[in-house]
Amino acid sequence: MNTEEKIIKAAEEVFIEQGYDGARMQEIADRAEINKAMLHYYFRSKEMLFEKIFEEKVKVLFPTIGEQMKSYEGFTDKVCFFIEQYYQILIKYPFMPFFVISTINRKDDKHFIKKLPFGFIKEIFFESFFSDLQSGKIREVNPFQFAVSVMGMSIFPFLTRPAMKELIGINDEQFQILMQQRIDELKNYVRLILTPTNHA
Repeated sequence: MNTEEKIIKAAEEVFIEQGYDGARMQEIADRAEINKAMLHYYFRSKEMLFEKIFEEKVKVLFPTIGEQMKSYEGFTDKVCFFIEQYYQILIKYPFMPFFVISTINRKDDKHFIKKLPFGFIKEIFFESFFSDLQSGKIREVNPFQFAVSVMGMSIFPFLTRPAMKELIGINDEQFQILMQQRIDELKNYVRLILTPTNHA
């Protein structure tokens, strides 16, 4: 493992444990067993380091999910599969949603938006949606409102993780169990919303 790989591995561990805001470059350097000057030689800031990690995960994970989704015929099944896979990513990297949302909302960070995997979402989700809608397999809903609802319900628990843990009185392990259970909750919501009203 070369120095950059050691840095990225150490950074992932610190981001997961401390969250993006709580992560410190010194701790990342210590875990990578290098000095802070060397860390800054490879990555000038915590944001640059996170972007590197995010890019690597997106390049590997989302295209794979996209390819696997093509094996599911119906829109409902595609969405349920996406929820399951997406939640596994969020559970493993719970710091991602806050950083991504705060980053893409900056006016000068349009380059980061272009790195997000919107392409396969448009291609697979919306083509499948309108196909199933025309054939009567799903009931008519606003696809954009539906997408916002599903994404919002998926991301919200991770954005508010510290508050949720305090409010409910759970630890990190219990939070992960709760999020695993939430996968079925969201899949049930999707089926309820999309099932045609005249469905027997």
